[in-house]
Amino acid sequence: MTRDDVTVVGGGPIGLLAALGLAQAGIPVTVLEAASNVVRAPRAMIIHWSVLDGLDRLGILDDVLSAGLVQDSWSLRITATGETFRFDLGVLGDEVNRPFNLHLEQDRLAEILLRHATKLPNVTVHWGSRATEVTLDEHGATIVASGPEGNLRHRTSWVIGADGAHSVVRRGMGLGFPGMTWPESFVATNITYDFAGLGVQRCTGMIDPVDGALVAEIDGEGLWRYTYAESLRLPVEEIAQRIPAALKRALPGGDDIEVHAWSAFRMHERVADRFRVGRGILVGDAAHVTNPSSAVGFAGGFFDVWTLIETLTRVIIDADDPAVLDRYSQLRRQAFTEHASPLSSEFKQFVFNMDDPRRLDREVQRFRRVVGDRDLLRRFLKAGYDTKTPTLRN
Repeated sequence: MTRDDVTVVGGGPIGLLAALGLAQAGIPVTVLEAASNVVRAPRAMIIHWSVLDGLDRLGILDDVLSAGLVQDSWSLRITATGETFRFDLGVLGDEVNRPFNLHLEQDRLAEILLRHATKLPNVTVHWGSRATEVTLDEHGATIVASGPEGNLRHRTSWVIGADGAHSVVRRGMGLGFPGMTWPESFVATNITYDFAGLGVQRCTGMIDPVDGALVAEIDGEGLWRYTYAESLRLPVEEIAQRIPAALKRALPGGDDIEVHAWSAFRMHERVADRFRVGRGILVGDAAHVTNPSSAVGFAGGFFDVWTLIETLTRVIIDADDPAVLDRYSQLRRQAFTEHASPLSSEFKQFVFNMDDPRRLDREVQRFRRVVGDRDLLRRFLKAGYDTKTPTLRN
């Protein structure tokens, strides 16, 4: 009997994770990626501690740890006073295997995943293949993709949409993407700057009514990610010209900062009504998007993949009832709407919209209590783990 195959549309980290996990289970996988190679642009780079065990199960954790920067805490800093709250992940050490986050840019993670996936004989990756149409039927999906040699019609048993917020797969499934868009966009810059000299720790949310920002060290050699927000009303085509002024205003000596790379993107809170329609399934930003302030949105994409690997393998390898994929859809959507999106929204408004002195005072008092009480700190740090789905296996 010919085994069902899977096509993953989208060759970013989430799509490559799905491809690697399914291929390791013995399923033939094809990846269609619109870009000509791994996309190199500053995006989310904090790998949450809660997903490290999953990377270990896929056999890539050692490579990821070698490439990334281990960080055993993160901080919030009130710029007006310099008061800093340090959240020590070490308090989770008796409950979790790896109580630390990892700083690793998405393109480097994608390269590791690609290297492992393409070693497998049942993985094929087509670069420069942009899916333009997806049609589902009872037995699978037909994908039309444009590439260097014109249009390609690709037939597959199952299609996974890992193609981001503007997902062609999601549209082919007949699903909308309801929600809201924040009135700001993020500008993520990779810069050389002595944050350590200011007393800023390796991963810090800078709380300021005008210049709130997320700061994270990238490589341990002076390269940092500095992400700030600006109004959507400002002309998109002038972002590059505005970056020096934003850095100069926010950072001492900021008029002489070297910017190595930057990217800008809108912030949304959106979720599809379902993550599965027939032979089509959604993961990551194709299924749900939240602002990246807390890192749990990125982690949510990982947990989508872990759960999908389990469920789709049961259907294809074990001939289980495909209805188990509806359970995947239900639980992963619930994890987003009840945990990931509220957590990210709360954190985003604290870092980037803290212009109410009374609210700031309440939050400062709360964080003083949290960092001063080990049990409160443990509960606070474990909140992001609620984006995980328990195993679905009976």
